[in-house]
Amino acid sequence: MNERRLRRMLLATAPPDEIGAQRRAWRVVRTAFGEREPTPWPIRHRRPIAAAAIGVAALAAALSPPGRAVIDEVRDVVGTEKVVGVPQARPALFSLPAPGRVLVTAPSGAWVVSANGSRRRLGDYAQATWSPRGLFVGASKRHQLAALTPKGEVRWSLARPRVHAGRWSPSGFRIAYLSGSNLRVVAGDGTGDRRIGPAQNVAPAWRPGAEHVLAYANRSGPVTVLATDENRTLWTAAGGAAEPVQLEWSADANRLLVARRLPGGQFALEVVGADGRRLQSLVFPGRFVDAAFAPAGHRVAVVRRVGLFSELLVVAADTLRRQQVVFRGRGRFSDVAWSPNGRWLLLGWESADQWLFIRSTDVSKIEAVEGLAPQFNPGGTGTGEFPRIEGWCCPG
Repeated sequence: MNERRLRRMLLATAPPDEIGAQRRAWRVVRTAFGEREPTPWPIRHRRPIAAAAIGVAALAAALSPPGRAVIDEVRDVVGTEKVVGVPQARPALFSLPAPGRVLVTAPSGAWVVSANGSRRRLGDYAQATWSPRGLFVGASKRHQLAALTPKGEVRWSLARPRVHAGRWSPSGFRIAYLSGSNLRVVAGDGTGDRRIGPAQNVAPAWRPGAEHVLAYANRSGPVTVLATDENRTLWTAAGGAAEPVQLEWSADANRLLVARRLPGGQFALEVVGADGRRLQSLVFPGRFVDAAFAPAGHRVAVVRRVGLFSELLVVAADTLRRQQVVFRGRGRFSDVAWSPNGRWLLLGWESADQWLFIRSTDVSKIEAVEGLAPQFNPGGTGTGEFPRIEGWCCPG
């Protein structure tokens, strides 16, 4: 027997327990991949791990035909994009880092989260809005608008077709809401409901102050600012063909932010003064998601999606070019809210199923909570859908 024939015989001989060895190797790779050490920044680079996993599987595939099934399984796992959020996140919402209560909506209904982390379900409502000082909640579902206490007691309800986007006035005496494609206003006690006019599907925004002044997206195109008690138009802000997607007033009532969707994966932020003069306008790359004025001053928290990543920016409304990237992560951010004292930002990271409480715009501290979807889906059989942040209001 010569050396060449001996080599062929050895190569043709199956190693002992070959299939079992392949499966054990795959378990080791999969366990190592799942237990890898988190990096301090939420944007994870998984290429080295993926390359190692594929290399081990390729070796198994080279040994025999059953190994090719193993490499197929590796491709399935490595090819699935899983967003890894902030490491060492708390498994549940034990408390809020600042005073106040958070109003939340989920497929299971509307919820109030207290400062100590306790949650109370208000009922089967799809959207909700705080009244001033958090004394009441305006909630809507399909064909009903209701006023509730934070304990879920119904004070009154109103039947109207396709109710959504309700907003309680700063005075506490009015609620503006959309019914289908119409804007309507009702008194805070449920009386005097009336139609204002046709409107686009954009939530209206009350100007802070005792007067009942409302900004809304008129069906005919311009953003209209209206004194609702007299049904008198104060001014309009035309935006051409750019579609408005959100309206927000600053706390001092001197700035109205208009976010507009633009073609080509862009959006524009427009700042209008209290007299209707356009003060600033700037085009941003990415898809607009959400915006919120700080409780004081003219800073605006803006959430946008750029490619595979999302960003939380804080923008100065008086210049718009003064921008700060507060947080960036893979996947989708859902919404943002300021704490009542303005010291914290609450960011929803839908793709990671996390809430991020970010201390100040220089990110001096981040408190992350994971598993939000199942927490607002008690008794559910699945993970549930990610909850929406409707507002972070005053202490109760």
